[in-house]
Amino acid sequence: MDDTLQRLRRWVSHGTMRQFYTELEARLKGQGYELELEGDTLTVYSVERKGGFLGIGARTVRRPRLRVIRHNDYIEVPEESADPEFVALLAEILQSH
Repeated sequence: MDDTLQRLRRWVSHGTMRQFYTELEARLKGQGYELELEGDTLTVYSVERKGGFLGIGARTVRRPRLRVIRHNDYIEVPEESADPEFVALLAEILQSH
């Protein structure tokens, strides 16, 4: 996974966090993910609705899948915040770019 995270860091470093956010938002639209950008920190969540009957009383569950933090020219992707499955999916998506 280290190699994949390194490629992700390189990809993020080509632009601003806002550009990365916009690119991911377009590529992940309709796949059950939400993105949150706070300053130079981007967090990607998977979103599921659980429980309820026919959608009534269901609760939304957001699980963090990836956090990317930009410190000037340094891109940090804390390994504990990077879900290996999601990082692999993201690498596939970004490779087609």
